[in-house]
Amino acid sequence: MTERRYWKNSEPYHLVEVSLEGNHIIFKDWFDTGKDPNRYDWKFEEILNGAGKSDIEYHLGSGVYLEILDEVKKRVTGNHH
Repeated sequence: MTERRYWKNSEPYHLVEVSLEGNHIIFKDWFDTGKDPNRYDWKFEEILNGAGKSDIEYHLGSGVYLEILDEVKKRVTGNHH
């Protein structure tokens, strides 16, 4: 199974990106591509404790949130091969 490291939702004038970098989940919310995004940086432990759930579900859906949570759990337990 391929590891997922990146998710996005692109709409006109609005882009949401979620990426897995090291032991962090990076959430970027671009309302204007010419400006800096709203950015959140959550550690895996924070994600496992519910951080980011509402933001990710709102912009990308609960299916994507569960996918991200699953990737985080795999990496925390070292079971990602």
